[in-house]
Amino acid sequence: MKQIRIMASGAALTLCFVAGMAHAQTTRPGGMYVAPPNWEMLEKLTPEQRQQAITIQEKMMQMQMQHEDDMAKMEMKYKHDMMQMQSQMLDLYRGH
Repeated sequence: MKQIRIMASGAALTLCFVAGMAHAQTTRPGGMYVAPPNWEMLEKLTPEQRQQAITIQEKMMQMQMQHEDDMAKMEMKYKHDMMQMQSQMLDLYRGH
């Protein structure tokens, strides 16, 4: 599942570069600043350099996705552990 999502995001990024879909600067909800590709600069790159730029951007996206995944897992674990401890406290107060 995770590998499919990573592959899909890589394909989406490549499509974005090729089709020229992202032209404005944006800020992601998590606060990470994402600068749009500078199309004039990309045109000046050799095909190998363009591929390197795309690869770097894909790695950045993968790292961001992994970070968000890890944060979500930690949050779920925290909530689960807190619920368990609250249940234990309730059992103590009930005298079990």
